[in-house]
Amino acid sequence: MRLLPMRKISRHSKRLALFLTFCAGYVDAYTFIERGNTLVAGQTGNVVFLSVGLVQQNVADVEEKVLTLLSFMLGVFLLTIYKEKLKIVKKPILSLVPLGLLSLIIGFVPLTVDNHFIVPPLAFCMGLVTTAFGEVSGIAYNNAFMTGNIKRTMLAFGDYIRTKHTPFLREGIIFVTLLASFVLGAVVSAYLTIFYEEKTILGIPMMMCVFYLSMIVAKLQEKRKEIA
Repeated sequence: MRLLPMRKISRHSKRLALFLTFCAGYVDAYTFIERGNTLVAGQTGNVVFLSVGLVQQNVADVEEKVLTLLSFMLGVFLLTIYKEKLKIVKKPILSLVPLGLLSLIIGFVPLTVDNHFIVPPLAFCMGLVTTAFGEVSGIAYNNAFMTGNIKRTMLAFGDYIRTKHTPFLREGIIFVTLLASFVLGAVVSAYLTIFYEEKTILGIPMMMCVFYLSMIVAKLQEKRKEIA
């Protein structure tokens, strides 16, 4: 019988995971709506779109999906090789910097610019992020695509019903919150595109700044408690 150890769930780790899944949903909705119906985080969808494009002989769409998929793969590949040299192992938060900077630039690029210059670089950045972060309080998850997380949710709840082992219930709840965060990110992004169109992506660096500041405040509060 598979039983999970009782883990203490880090509040910081959970907040970070929720933030990352929110960003993934946010960016995916943005590129799908504003940048050529392409996903930069959910590559399973791109493989389906690519297959349909091949059958329909839509060359431009196929090129974009292939470039996006390869860019994501390249991001994963390069970070896997160089993450120790780039100090990503000790400070995975650094992997968010390219995404934040690129989003800041793309927010001022008009929709008339070819998506070949927009979407693949974003996919590369998402490849970096999804490689740098892979667990929350010792529980493996994926911040970029949700199929695996949905499976893990139902496995956890199923195991809890079967064994009545509390850590399974806790794991299931964590995955539910991650799924909800992804959906919320996509919904917020889709809504904002109605008003801000290509500038919606600027929400990413703005949220990163707020999140980083909240981390600093939380650490300062912890130090004050230790001193007291």
